[in-house]
Amino acid sequence: MVSERIGELKRALRHGVTPAMATPLAADGVQVNAAVLPTLVDFLVGKGVKGLFVGGTTGEGILLDAAERMRLHEAALTAAAGRVPVLLHVGANRMDTAEALSQHAALINADAIVAITPTFYGMDDDSLAGYFHAVAAAAPETPLLLYDIPHMAINGVSPALLARLGRELPTLAGVKTSRPDAQMVRQLIAAAPERALVLAGNERIALGSLAMGADGLISGLSTAVPEPFVALTRAVGQGELAAARQAHQTINRLLDQIAGLPRIGAVKRILAERGVPVGTAAPPRPMPEGDIWPRLEPLLS
Repeated sequence: MVSERIGELKRALRHGVTPAMATPLAADGVQVNAAVLPTLVDFLVGKGVKGLFVGGTTGEGILLDAAERMRLHEAALTAAAGRVPVLLHVGANRMDTAEALSQHAALINADAIVAITPTFYGMDDDSLAGYFHAVAAAAPETPLLLYDIPHMAINGVSPALLARLGRELPTLAGVKTSRPDAQMVRQLIAAAPERALVLAGNERIALGSLAMGADGLISGLSTAVPEPFVALTRAVGQGELAAARQAHQTINRLLDQIAGLPRIGAVKRILAERGVPVGTAAPPRPMPEGDIWPRLEPLLS
């Protein structure tokens, strides 16, 4: 039953980081380079991450066509081989695309689906509820997490909408919120149903979000530098505040070092420098110039 799957997902991801995994792309920046996925997944699982979030913002999912997204999803599940839960991003501006991706995710037995709100055009909560109902109906036995990132998507998941969908959708497994506003994160934590996960996505306030009750993190930078995020979530889970503070200070120093660089390009450059050749950012998004990892690596010691 889906309620049991939600419980298993929460137990697996709690007190851990689920990287927003970079998507390996071919030289054209359009096709998924599935051959690199086992190397990337092995790298992340070997560093102690608790799950994988595939095709999200850092994963450039909304820039790929539906067929490539499905190919990415299949390859990621194969590479993970059941070692950690795999969360597949199915959100899209077109309803039929989101439904098709959800149906496909259910068919290949994803551990969960994640759906960003439709983007660019503003929508009210009733319209957003209709969208999430359709996504859930397309995968009626698969846990669903809402993806809240209004500073990028225009539309966000309000606490009222989260509470409402918690009552209306049996498959609702929680929310991934990337908001930089700690008070809004607090309100979402309070609004979430008891069964639900709250996964925080803003790295600058990661420790504060966890201290307020977020279950874990989904982080873009952790796909390239997972070590301090694993240390932070583990320390919080063990009640070791000093260690958690130290890990979070490291995270913020890393963020300072890449400030001003194109984010996705920087993540991909770091991975390449660490031996995982994920390729370029999807054009026309730029790649940074110069080496990055040599500046970051000493911060981990």
